[in-house]
Amino acid sequence: MYFKTSVTAGATIEVSKSYTRRTGSKARSRKKKPTPEEIAKVNQMNAERNLRIKINANFGIDDLFVTLTYVKDERPTPAQAKKYIKKFLDKLRDWFKKSGYELKYINVTEYKNKAIHHHIIINHIDGQDVSKIVRTLWKFGRPGFKYLDGSGQYKDLASYLIKETSKTFKENDGGHRQRYSCSRNLVIPEPKKEIVMAARWLEDPRPLKGYYIDKDTVYNGIDFFTGRKYQRYMMVKIGYGGGCG
Repeated sequence: MYFKTSVTAGATIEVSKSYTRRTGSKARSRKKKPTPEEIAKVNQMNAERNLRIKINANFGIDDLFVTLTYVKDERPTPAQAKKYIKKFLDKLRDWFKKSGYELKYINVTEYKNKAIHHHIIINHIDGQDVSKIVRTLWKFGRPGFKYLDGSGQYKDLASYLIKETSKTFKENDGGHRQRYSCSRNLVIPEPKKEIVMAARWLEDPRPLKGYYIDKDTVYNGIDFFTGRKYQRYMMVKIGYGGGCG
C-alpha cells in the first residue's frame, strides 16, 4: 500500500507517490538526519514545484513574461524597489479593471550580486497591447518582453525564477523576503489524494490516456524524514507543443 497525490494544473498533472513511516522498507544507507545542504535542495525542489503549479494553472500562450530594469545611475535600494513595483502593479491592476478584465501576475525581484530587476508574468488580453501599457507605466527603465508558448508546461521558467531568488529572499534588507509574490486571484489547484493497494510503484511510470510523461520530471528518491522511497513526475496533455517562450 502507498499514497498517491495528483495535482491538475492546466495541461499538466503533477504526481507524487510515498509511503508512511509504517509502510515501505527503509533505505539501508539512509542517514538519520539530512544535512543542511540536503534540506536546502529539497526546499528548492518544493519551491520550484509549487511555483510551477501556479504558472501552469494560471498562465498560457501569449501571456507576458516581463523584465523590468532600472537606469544604471538611478537604481533603487531593495526597500525602494519594493514600493516602486507595488505602485506599478496597482496602476496596472486599475488599467485592467477599467478595461473590463482582472489582472493576474507573479512577481519575482532579484538583486543579490547583480543589478536589481523584476520578473513578472502577466496575463494578456485579446485585442489589447498590454506591453504598450507596461511601457507607459514603468518609468524607471526599458521593459523587456517575452511571451509564453502553447506548451502548457512552464517548468523551465519556474526553475529559472526560483534560482534567481535563491539568495535574495533570505536577506533582511527591506526587500522581498520571499521567493515571489502573486495576485490573490490565482487559481490554486486542490490535490487529489488516494490510497493505492499495491506493494510498490513502477520506477518508470506510465501516463494516463491522453497524456505523456515528461521524462525530465521523473524523480525516484528517498524521503529524508521517513527514510522511505518516494516518486515524483509530471504528465502533460497530448496536443500541446513547443518550448518555453
